[in-house]
Amino acid sequence: MKDRSTFNFVGSYLSWIMDSYDLGAVVITASILEKLYYPSLGVLGAILPVVFTVMFRPLGGFIFGFLSDTRGRKKVLIFTVLGYSFSIGITAILPTYYQIGIVAPLILSLLRIFQGIFIGGDVSSSFTISMESVNRHRGLASGIMQSGTLVGFVIVDMLFTELSANGSFLFSLGWRIIYAVGVFPAILAVFIRSKMTEPKIYLEAEKENPIRGLKPVFQTILVMIGFWIMIYAGPQFIPIYLGTVLHLPAHEYGFLALIMNLIGIPSMIISGMISDYIGRKSMSMFGLLIGVITALNLYTSSGNLILPILLFGFGINLPSAITPAYLAERFKTFSRATGVGFSYNGAFIAAGFSQVFISLLSYLFPTSTSAFLILLSGGILAFAGLAIGPETLKRNELHA
Repeated sequence: MKDRSTFNFVGSYLSWIMDSYDLGAVVITASILEKLYYPSLGVLGAILPVVFTVMFRPLGGFIFGFLSDTRGRKKVLIFTVLGYSFSIGITAILPTYYQIGIVAPLILSLLRIFQGIFIGGDVSSSFTISMESVNRHRGLASGIMQSGTLVGFVIVDMLFTELSANGSFLFSLGWRIIYAVGVFPAILAVFIRSKMTEPKIYLEAEKENPIRGLKPVFQTILVMIGFWIMIYAGPQFIPIYLGTVLHLPAHEYGFLALIMNLIGIPSMIISGMISDYIGRKSMSMFGLLIGVITALNLYTSSGNLILPILLFGFGINLPSAITPAYLAERFKTFSRATGVGFSYNGAFIAAGFSQVFISLLSYLFPTSTSAFLILLSGGILAFAGLAIGPETLKRNELHA
């Protein structure tokens, strides 16, 4: 990376940290939001804010991906960061159900829908512009980029753990601080993104209708459905599982979520680096096996959960580290943002219901068993999707 291409990567990485900070905020505070906004729905009430967020990401991924391919990556990135920062800021000051009644959960649900649209759109351009700006060691860059999701989660987990030391404060005001803090990075993001440039490969490519280049999307979306089912039945379900099902106090499940995400950062970087040698496909398929094994170990564990959560945090993040590079390498330049955005976010059409399926399956099996079965189904889908697709390390649409 040279000159302003560095801003392209850093700006995209920062956006991914902020995207995951927002998602981490709604996941880690799910048990609190359930009590304040959906008080009669139990576990389903804790899941709904997450579901509303992820289910509308495909719409944002497609709309803003199309605009990114036709109008430019940089313009879209500026617009999306302003959008999701505004939404998370409003959440911080939103009155509860006990203050304004049914209007409160309706507004919160709408805010999560808007958030999903803007975050979905942000992925389309951030993944695309970062991978188009990297010519060597793209796997390593992919692992670093994808690990930004966990950096955002770690930041929100640390903040939650600190605020949860006083349970009554967390419940009354602390959770609002978590959302309010998410507004401030927008200022830095706008500054960095103003320095970004359109990648050379994008400027030189012939512009065609992006829809014409989406042939690989059926295979890539299958892979991503599998990845995201695993994530939403695993790391994104863990705070709900620990807090709502196991009834651990907030400071305990906040700490466990923190170390789970923290160890996932080097896991993704290592996985991305290895993929530069053995291939994206091989690394991810191996990672899927490790992820399923460590998930089984966690969901069958009792007592001290520190070691199982650490093993799980490392294993479950191995397969998806190749995502930015793999998706970017599968699509031609004129349709790359649309393909990347819809593949990554379109998977939520199915995967977004993962935690609802867990909730329903829990009527038949223990919640831990239900979560593992859903996670396992995701691993099988991702493995199948990778198996029918090509290896992109040496032959791909980025012409590395």
